[in-house]
Amino acid sequence: MAVAAKSQSSEAALLIEVGGGQHKHVITKSPWTIGRAEECDATIPDLKVSRQQAKIILEGNDYFIVDSQSRHGTFVNGSRCERAKLKNKDEITFGVAGVKIVFLHSAVASATHASTSQLLTRLVSKSDSSDLEKLRLFLEAARSLSGGVVNDVLRNMLDYALKITKAERGFVYLKDNDKNGAPVLACGVDSAGANLMNDVRVSHSVVQEALASAAEFITGDALKQQALADRQSIVVNELRTVIAIPLRARHGTGVVDVDGVLYLDSRSVSHNLSGVSHEVLRALASECAAVLESAKLVAAEQAAQQYRNEMEIAASIQRSLISAPMVENDFVRVNACSIPCREVGGDFFDVHVAPEAVTVIVADVSGKGISAALLASVIHGMFYAQMTSGSKLVDAVASVNRFLCSRVAGQKYATLLAAQIHRDGRLSIVNCGHVPAIVVQDGKVTHVEDGDMPVGLIAEAGFHVIERVLPMGARLCILTDGISETENAAGAEFGTAVVADCLRAAEPIREILAAVESFAAGAEAQDDRTLVVLERIK
Repeated sequence: MAVAAKSQSSEAALLIEVGGGQHKHVITKSPWTIGRAEECDATIPDLKVSRQQAKIILEGNDYFIVDSQSRHGTFVNGSRCERAKLKNKDEITFGVAGVKIVFLHSAVASATHASTSQLLTRLVSKSDSSDLEKLRLFLEAARSLSGGVVNDVLRNMLDYALKITKAERGFVYLKDNDKNGAPVLACGVDSAGANLMNDVRVSHSVVQEALASAAEFITGDALKQQALADRQSIVVNELRTVIAIPLRARHGTGVVDVDGVLYLDSRSVSHNLSGVSHEVLRALASECAAVLESAKLVAAEQAAQQYRNEMEIAASIQRSLISAPMVENDFVRVNACSIPCREVGGDFFDVHVAPEAVTVIVADVSGKGISAALLASVIHGMFYAQMTSGSKLVDAVASVNRFLCSRVAGQKYATLLAAQIHRDGRLSIVNCGHVPAIVVQDGKVTHVEDGDMPVGLIAEAGFHVIERVLPMGARLCILTDGISETENAAGAEFGTAVVADCLRAAEPIREILAAVESFAAGAEAQDDRTLVVLERIK
């Protein structure tokens, strides 16, 4: 049974870096699961990550990571482990997957905040009571920054910075990676609390240099400092107080980056600036940078969650389009299943029942994921329309092929096998580059090897019908290569021999899937798996 993790005062979290993005996941219970499966507390969409990769458990005051018998293993700071105690900033990786995770524990972060407060207290103890007010403002600002959205964070920081320094204007610039890292105005406010949208009179050279060099500019009389007095923007705009502090963000990887600049200026000399500890300004900027980084992670996690929700909807729609797993009339029984290796798959099956014939199609679109699923839906819809209009099998396949060639021009293709069983037992098969169908009759196994090329490659390709008779009690099995090409740890393929043996069982699909899982020894499926078993019952 899962239990709640510790309170916010001792918050633990994982900073997950995958596909160039970072997402922060707060650990809210124990155990807390990680893997590719949707039901995991942290879902990682990487095929090299097992569906149930690992879990975080809380024991007393300590967090441990426990590997869930994953295929490629769980590593902490480069060492493979079945179970390991986690410390703040430990790095976790999963075998060959392109995923890096940093374990974060707020107990250390809290100590850092405490040390900052202690430092400021020592600074204040050496000054007068006005510095106590500055410290109060800073701490109030730090508390207010913890829960706001980005714009509120920036506005709050500027308000408090202006109160502390008595500067006239304040601006925050953020680095825009889409513009080669150039500083872009994110927020501006004056000492009266009015929003500033125009930054024409700002010393942009100071802003750019602070962003590029991570150097600080803090001066109470710019015209007396030669390095600043020569800058045209300062002279033209008659600026006397100029402050530019980089917003330094420490990412989960330990790399310190400059994400923006806090800029303050005034046309009068700030007599208050000389009494303001530069450490206070730096701490305020540091607090803002940390909250901005947290806001980015929250936004990224929200985007990732929205993507996962959309994928769940897409998967639900795809499942609803596929035929029922069991279809039966007075002369045929059909059982089927399709298991995608991702949220949505490129495999599908369909069963069309008419008074005198039952038609089954199984298709496997090249590739995986969304693009394969979209094309599978197109083929599915076209074939359904052809069958309901009474088209012959070979005509339906030719129509699908022409359409795909006219739209995707060989970039994507599909293998498919369509079979039609008539009331009198006549069996028609069209195989377009698919795994051969298997027929079991009176204990004898036959593979229907004949076939044509996949659809979607050549518009003028020809297709033909394979005619057979399916006797009473015989079974026809159609499968995709996600079954036959499943590999074990030694790299051997599952093949079709075991499939033929399982077709004699009372529940052949269950037996086949169990045999595949046993052969793979729990390894993650690398392709969609689809099975259809058709049996003539009268």
